Amino acid sequence: MQLLSESTVLFALASSVFAAPLAVRTQNEVQITFLGAANAQFTQSFPTDGSTVAISNPLSISHIASSTAGVTCTFIGIDHSSTTVSGVATVDVGPPQTQTQGSCSAAGDPTTPTPDPSTPAPAPVEPSTPSTPSGGQGSSVTITFQGAADAQFSQSFPLDGASTAITNPLSISHIVSSTGNVRCTFNGIDHSVTTVSGVQTVDVGPPQTQVNGACTAA
Repeated sequence: MQLLSESTVLFALASSVFAAPLAVRTQNEVQITFLGAANAQFTQSFPTDGSTVAISNPLSISHIASSTAGVTCTFIGIDHSSTTVSGVATVDVGPPQTQTQGSCSAAGDPTTPTPDPSTPAPAPVEPSTPSTPSGGQGSSVTITFQGAADAQFSQSFPLDGASTAITNPLSISHIVSSTGNVRCTFNGIDHSVTTVSGVQTVDVGPPQTQVNGACTAA
């Protein structure tokens, strides 16, 4: 009789466990998907306690998607955009740009993240004296790509007109040349075309990741 009673209790406990509904969130976190151009994307977890979490992936983001109900999230872009996603939704980011941080709340009331003052800003590029390309086969020019919040990088391009890939995914607002007698054309991930001639700073509109460029001596 005692053996039968224990078996009955175990069966009842097992039945109650398997009958429990699936949780909407796992360990008070929500998965958010960040979508860029050409099917590029990544997913990151955010706690639902409203705390601000840094986003380290520099991909230029066009859409932010959540598949979790009952959660509201707010994200800050590198060009100071603020994008809020509530519940199960996909929201456009305009203009497309790198996301720097975000916060999520299970209460349905979005919490706008405050930029972390302890995060160091990228070191600015020292101004250089305009130079002239030496010409001839194998010569090149250095171009500086500037994003928001002083984020930037530089890359060299040959002056033979060959298309060169740009692998840094930073969302670019301005393209700078400090070299005279050159002409460069750059293509953005959202199909922008930006031309820089000689010593010049040119705006990219709207800001976006640059995918390739070509330069020639004037």
